[in-house]
Amino acid sequence: MPKAKISRPQIIQASLQTLASCQSLDQFSMRKVATALHIDASTIYWYFESKQAILQAMADEIAAQISFPDASLAWQTQLTQLFSTIFDVYTTHSHAAELMIATIPSSEVRLTLMNHIIGILVSAGFSEEQGSLALSTIDFFLTGLVMDLSKERQFRTAINNKQAAYLHDQVTQIHQITHDEHLVHMQNSVNNRSSQSAKQQFEAGLKLILKGLLTEKSVDLN
Repeated sequence: MPKAKISRPQIIQASLQTLASCQSLDQFSMRKVATALHIDASTIYWYFESKQAILQAMADEIAAQISFPDASLAWQTQLTQLFSTIFDVYTTHSHAAELMIATIPSSEVRLTLMNHIIGILVSAGFSEEQGSLALSTIDFFLTGLVMDLSKERQFRTAINNKQAAYLHDQVTQIHQITHDEHLVHMQNSVNNRSSQSAKQQFEAGLKLILKGLLTEKSVDLN
């Protein structure tokens, strides 16, 4: 029996809170979770056989917060709403995208989510192969963007706190080079990123992917 009155859900919640205080997933440890709960680390092993097992449970907990859109909506609208929700959930939890990459989608909640996304596309007339490929493509885009935004926030915090003069110089250098070398497209890219929120950038990219899917479908039908 466990040595302390603690529950599996409590450990999962404490783990998510502990991860939020870490600079990266690599800094997360079962010992830190035990310290946060004021229990001995060995107690956690009554519920989770390894660090990987905790990571899996944390990923499942995050995935369980993703709600499905109304199935009567157009497939493009369903996917836009669904992935916008995933974006919101991922950005609410620190290192969520990194956590998803570091774990295997072997639970009912995550497999059901993936099945639902592919199902939306298959119901819209896409093949199983196209649906699976689209899921992978959007997932790569989403997780990569969220991880990039997380790192960017760390840079901005360091710069704003004047903790990293070198990083500040690198940002200044971006503007200087694009101006001096007349890199018009990069100037426009920097300006566009500055004028849009992270979610707006994601939704704009998602629209391009969905547009590509629609073109692919039209080609196949012809």
